[in-house]
Amino acid sequence: MTGEVTAESPEELEYQDARSVPVEAPATPGEWDALAGDWESLYQGYYLSSARHAVLECARHLEASVAAGGAETALWALGLYYIGTYVVFASPHAESERRVREVMSGVVRALGDGPCGHPAHPCDDVPDDGHLEGFPAALEMLAHPERDADHEAALAGQLADEDEDDEWRQSWYEGRLTREIWACPRNLAGFARAFLA
Repeated sequence: MTGEVTAESPEELEYQDARSVPVEAPATPGEWDALAGDWESLYQGYYLSSARHAVLECARHLEASVAAGGAETALWALGLYYIGTYVVFASPHAESERRVREVMSGVVRALGDGPCGHPAHPCDDVPDDGHLEGFPAALEMLAHPERDADHEAALAGQLADEDEDDEWRQSWYEGRLTREIWACPRNLAGFARAFLA
C-alpha cells in the first residue's frame, strides 16, 4: 500500500506556515516602530518576508489583546486594518481572509458599544478606497506613550509647517486627532466595521 501524496499550493503552504510559527509581540517602542515599518512595506507592496504570515500574526495578537483588554489593542487593530486587505485583494486566500474577518468582527462586538464623549474619530473619514493618510504617524504616536504632550505638540508644529495645504495634517496637528481619540474603542470598532464593509 502506498501513501497518498497531496500537492499543496504555495498559498496553502504559506497559510499553514503562518499558523504554525508564532511571533512574539513587540515589547518596546523601538520594536513597535520596526513592526510598523514592516506593515508599511507590506502595505506598499515591497515586504520581503511572508506577508500572509505578518497579517495572520497581527490578527492573532489583536484577538488576544482584545480578549485581555490589552494596552496594545489600538496598535494591533489599526495594524490589521492597514495590512489585512493583503489577503483579500493583493494575494487572495479564502482561509486567511475568513480569519481576518472573524477577528475584525470580534473587535466590533467587543469594542463597538462602549460610551464615548468624542465628537469625531479618524474612522469617520475613511474614504471609499479605505486608505487614510497618516497611518504610519498614528502608529508611531501610539507606540510611544512615553512622549509627553509638549513633545507631540513640537513635532506637530514642525510637521504642520512642512505642508500647510494638507487639510488632514492640519486637523491632526490642531489637536483634533490625539492619542486618546485614535485609541478610543469606538474608533477601533469603526475601523473594523470599515474593513468588513
